[in-house]
Parts: sequence; C-alpha cells; structure tokens
Amino acid sequence: MKPYKNTKRGMAVSLSCCLAATGLMSLAGCGQEKDGADVIVDTGSETQESQTAMGRYLEEDVSLPEDCMIIDALQILDDGSLALLYKNQDYLARFTKSSDKGQTWEESVFVADLMGIPYDESGDSIMEIAAAKDGGIFAAVYVGGDEGYTDDFSMEYYYRSPDGAANKLDIQDIVNSIMITSCQFGDNGNIFLLSLGEGVKEINPKDGTLVHCFEEGGSVQFMGISGKNLAVVIDQTVHYYDIETGKPLETGDPLTQQLTSKESNMQMVSSSSVPILFLSGDEEDSIFYLDHDGLYRYSFGGSVIEQVIDGALNSISSPSTGFTSAVRDEDSFYISSSDSSSGELKGKLCRYVYSKDTPTVPDTELKVYSLEDNSFIRQAAAVFQKKYPDIYLNLETGMSGDDAVTTTDALKTLNTEIMAGKGPDIMILDGIPSDTYIEKGMLEDLNGIFKEAGLLENIQNAYTREDGSIYTMPVQFGIPMIVGHAEDTDAITDLKSMADVIESHKDEYGVNENNLYSISLPSSFGAQMLLENLADSCSAAWIKEDGTLDEALIKDFLEQTGRIYQAGLEGLREIGELYGDDFVNQDWGGYDRSLSMAYSANEVRGNLFLLAAGAIYSPMDIAEIDSVQNLDSSISRKVWNAQAQNCFVPLNVVGVSSKSSEKEAAEKFVSFLFSDEGQQITRFVGYPVKQSVYDGDAYWDQGEPGTVLMTSSSYNAITGVDESFETIAPTQEIINEFKELGKSLTTPIADNEIILNAVSDAGVRYMNGEISLDEAANSVIQEVNLYLSE
Repeated sequence: MKPYKNTKRGMAVSLSCCLAATGLMSLAGCGQEKDGADVIVDTGSETQESQTAMGRYLEEDVSLPEDCMIIDALQILDDGSLALLYKNQDYLARFTKSSDKGQTWEESVFVADLMGIPYDESGDSIMEIAAAKDGGIFAAVYVGGDEGYTDDFSMEYYYRSPDGAANKLDIQDIVNSIMITSCQFGDNGNIFLLSLGEGVKEINPKDGTLVHCFEEGGSVQFMGISGKNLAVVIDQTVHYYDIETGKPLETGDPLTQQLTSKESNMQMVSSSSVPILFLSGDEEDSIFYLDHDGLYRYSFGGSVIEQVIDGALNSISSPSTGFTSAVRDEDSFYISSSDSSSGELKGKLCRYVYSKDTPTVPDTELKVYSLEDNSFIRQAAAVFQKKYPDIYLNLETGMSGDDAVTTTDALKTLNTEIMAGKGPDIMILDGIPSDTYIEKGMLEDLNGIFKEAGLLENIQNAYTREDGSIYTMPVQFGIPMIVGHAEDTDAITDLKSMADVIESHKDEYGVNENNLYSISLPSSFGAQMLLENLADSCSAAWIKEDGTLDEALIKDFLEQTGRIYQAGLEGLREIGELYGDDFVNQDWGGYDRSLSMAYSANEVRGNLFLLAAGAIYSPMDIAEIDSVQNLDSSISRKVWNAQAQNCFVPLNVVGVSSKSSEKEAAEKFVSFLFSDEGQQITRFVGYPVKQSVYDGDAYWDQGEPGTVLMTSSSYNAITGVDESFETIAPTQEIINEFKELGKSLTTPIADNEIILNAVSDAGVRYMNGEISLDEAANSVIQEVNLYLSE
C-alpha cells in the first residue's frame, strides 16, 4: 500500500499482489469483483513471490481543545495549517487552528464574535458551519421566537471573508428552505448548502448569488465535494455532478454499486454525523470516500476502487462512532467523529499517517467467534488493533440473521471447524453452552490472567471451578431487576408469586374508558418474548449438577409463565380490536436481553405496565429508575429472583480455544478486555467486572446530583395526558446502593441458546393450546438431551 500525496500520480498502480477488500487476510486473488466494482488493496509489493508486503496507514489520536464536545468541520488551509470548528459544552461554536498537525492549537475564539452573530450563554444558535481553504467561514444560524421552535422561526446566513470582513448574506429567497442540514465549501470557494426538500444550492458567498442548483426539490440525505465533483446521496443511490458546468456526470457506476451495497451507507442515523464522507482526490477526476469498512479511492471513468485504509485495523470500524468531517494533506488523512460509547457525546480526531516499515497485513491473525454480530467486541477490536498494530482481529459470526442458520446449525459448524484445527482462537460464549466445551478440553485454562486482573470476587468465584481452573469470564454483567408499585413487588418472591400478582390485576388489562391500554409486562405482548424474558431469572436453576435438566422446574416455569400470559390474553384481544390488529397472533419475535428494563420504569409509573422485569446495564439505567422513584414514592425496585436466586447476567463471556495456534496473542487480547482501558470502552452494555474500575468514581460519574441527563415524555395510561420526564443524576448514596447490590450477586444466568430455544419452542406451543404441559416439558428434555448426546 502506498501513500497518497497532492503531487500528480500515475494510474499504473501495481496490482500484481493485492487483497480482496472483504477478505483482507487472504493473499490469493486480485481485483476480485464486489457488487460490480473491482475492489483492491495496493500492498506495495511487486510480485506475489516477494517477501512480506510492507506499508500501511497507522492511526494516531490528535489531542483536541479541552472544551471540544462536537466537531463540526475540519479544513486544511492554504498555508498548510489545520482549521477546526467545534461546539463546546455550552453548545457555542468556536474556531481554532494548528500549524503542527494538531500537536498544539491556537487559542480558540467564538465564531459568533468573529462573525457578529448574536448569542447568549444558552447557545449561539449556529446550526451549520464550514471553513474554506482560504480561511473564509460560513455559518447558518437559527432564529426563532421566544418559545423556541415555533412557526415563525427562520434561518440567517453569515460569511466571514479571509481578510476578516464579516457580512450577513441576503440569500433566504435563494435557499428557500426552513432548515439547512449541511454546508461545505468547494475548492472554488463557493458554499454548498443542503436543505430540507430543496436539494443542494451552490452560492458565491462574496456576493450572495446563486451559481448552480443540484437535485432541486429533492430530499438529499447528504453530500460530498471532491475537487470539481459533487456527490449526493438521494433515494438510496448516489448521483454525481460536474461542479464547473452544473451538469450530471455520466460515470461513477462502479462507485455507486460499491457504496449502495451496504444498506447502512445510505441511512442517516444521527443529526450530528454521517455514515459516509467524501474527500477531494489526489487527481482531478479522483475521489476518496470513507465508510466503516475503511477509506477508498476511485477515479471517475475507471472500474477499480482501491482500499487505502482498512477500517478493520483501526477505530474507523468502531460502531460507536459517527463521522463528522475528513480532510487530506500532503502526507496524511484526518478523520473526525463523534463517540457516544462513554455515555456522553465527545468529539474525536484521528490522523492517519503512512508507515512504509509496517506490514500491510499484520503479522498475526486472531479469529474471534461469536454466535451473532457483537457491537462491543467490534468496539474493543478497534481499540485493541490501534494499540497492537501487529495483530489483526478477524471477527466471525455463526449466524448472520439474513439466512436460515439456527443456533444448532451454527454450533455444529463451529465444532467441526474446531476439531479440524480451523476454529477460532477466541470465543465469545454468550448463548453457547460453555460447560460442554470445557468438559471436552476445548478451552484453555486462563486462571493466571483472570487472577491477576483483579476482578470482583463474586464474579470470579462464580467461574472458578473446584480445582481452581478458570476457563471463561464475562467482560461485563447486568443486574436482574423488577420495578412496580410497592404492594406488588413486596408480594413477589418468586415466579409463582409473580403469576399470582399478575392474575390479581387481570381486570385492569386491556382498554379503558378513555381508549387507553394497560398490560402486565412489556414482554407479555408475545408468548415467545415473555418466555425468553422470564427465563433469565430462572435458567440457572434448571441445570442439575450432572449437567442434565430438572424436568420438574422446567414444567413449573412453563406453567407459571402460561398463567401470566393467560391473565393478559383478554386484554390483548381488546387492544387488538382497538388498533385494528390481532395482537394475540402477531409474530412479536423473541426478547432482546440487551435492552434495559429501566426505560419501562416510567411506563409503570404511568400505568401502561403493571411491572417492569428484566435487567439493568449502565449508570444511566440507575438514574432512570431512581428518577422514577423520586417522582412517585409508591414505586419500588428490587433484585428479580424467580426460580433462581441472586443471579447476574454475564455479558461477553470470553474463552480461548485450546487448539489455538496463536495463544500468546489471544491471551493478550483477553488481558486487554480486563484492563482498565478495556473495561471502560463503553458505559452502556454492562457493569465492569474489574474491581478497581467498579469501585472507582470515573465509570459512575454522571455529573452533580440533580443534573438533568435526559428529557423524554410518555402518556399516562389512565388520564391519557402526555407527561414530561427528566432523568437526573442520582446521589452518591444511590450509586453506592447499586454498587453493593452488584457485588451481592453470585450466580450467572444459564445463557444457553440450545436450552432457551427448546423451552421457547415448546412453551409457545403450550401457550397456544397445541400441546399439554406435560408434553411441553417432555419435549424440552428430549430436545436438549438429543443435542447433548451429539
């Protein structure tokens, strides 16, 4: 792989040894076709017989001003300095620049002061902002009434020329839109404005005249400018224009096919970031584009799309980030993003510098397997590979969700590959029956790593076997919880008493005189969803010491869950009649364990649900439940004990294959996951198991107690009135309560997809009256025993 510079570059790129973009680790095959385009990676080697190909772009963090929260725009100025436009904690736009590639920044200034824009401490109302190469700045400003977003709001536009003269532009009639959603300067010095339902307008900021209209009247999602070319994403496809003439380009089909082959590239998921970015190319007709797979180069008129930076080797691939801006100077690329993994929006800037002495492909490959795509592992992999550029993590999944592969199918394939020596090095065992792999000697004893990691005693003990060996360990955990009115939660001590309480409120479910509805549990809309939800706090009790299932407890679970479902059945029919659908026969699908039940606590307060039961996974979940209790003292919470007691929900349970040929590198990744850095990659998917992080203050910090963290609304199911709800930061006393609660949990739920699927399948048939209770319990036992025998 070769560096890209601003100098004229010939098209004779050596392609004799290249990697398919979707199979980076394979050296066989060059210019493989992907959705109509030849996607290649230039390795920099001359022959396939040559030694290890060298050269790739490495990622470096660029320090930002301390008050930088959201990066609005980057620009490489004509003098070579890097300009930065950003919002601070008060949502005020500021401008600064760096002459040493981001090592130091000049003292920042308020953009509003530079341009004569009125503002106050609550915000300067600058919605969109951009910088030109010559130093000019453009700002689109929201102007509303005293009550905020009212019918009489409008947009105003300001331009500050390179000589420092600031003017208000009279272009409202030209733009003809109620809202600007994006603005960018072209290399020609003109400003391009993307507005709702009005396409893209190119305006000369010096005199405010309209130069060109692109996709006039169309709903363009986002745009990108590269030299003399404009790319716009509209109606799930990409159109290209010659900026000089304003006319469409008749080339670009390979690029369009490549971009649209990923559905996520065409979808806006955030108002502050985009899924793809376009950058100016290194030649007149070339363009760079960026998505979560990496950075690519395309030359209009050609058929080759070249991968310049592989996103799998750095944080580009991290699912927690959204791109905000990207620029290129003579020897590097700068990419800014917003990162929400910490629980708050934070600007991030990385520089990608070409290293000719670094292998194009990392020397070591680790295969990391999970049953389903795992967002946390993708985040962790991005951070790890930045820290260890000589190790490549190849993330594999057993079930894509787009095919008919079942859990059983996926595990059979996995077992076959492991026995053949082609299996993964690292396994994320969520949903996988890990005891089977331990008993067959397929997992490595990681006692040394886990004992040195300083884990919470209750979590470590739960995974330590009698002989002291430790084969698996969760990276995070969740706390099972139930929330309801005190008279109900006090009466619930197990699954049977929950069924008793829910039956006692049977007459309250369904539609009331105000045509509003209530139901027992959020998961009770569907039989499968209810079964999988309630299984979490029961499953640990089902497995006997000899590894077989306790048929009596399985039968009791099905019976009590059936009672809960039947109690709400008449109410579901009423709801179905109200909304025109047969809610009883809808395919609601399964229960998503990763979703916190905390969001439902406020609906319990509003009588939409009688109870909320599930698990919590973050400091924000604690804040939500505590905020509900502060508003209504009758709301109560406690650990949810059903058939099993004092359970926790293990998340991202990791193990290393005993057949791995890269055990040293595999153990390095495991150690990273349980390091201080690895434990704080996210604050959303589970509580840390490392004691120093769990006991520390940084992970739990949400600001001063009483700080408003989030505002939402929900309707009261009795009055029908929409009620505003503020989630506020809890006191240290409340945080400490939950922290001690987490330390008291001793038993992991039995997260075994084989057992859960068997219980769910038989349970749905029992609830629908297709089979008897005895038949359902016997079906579960037979199906699980069949799997165990194989």
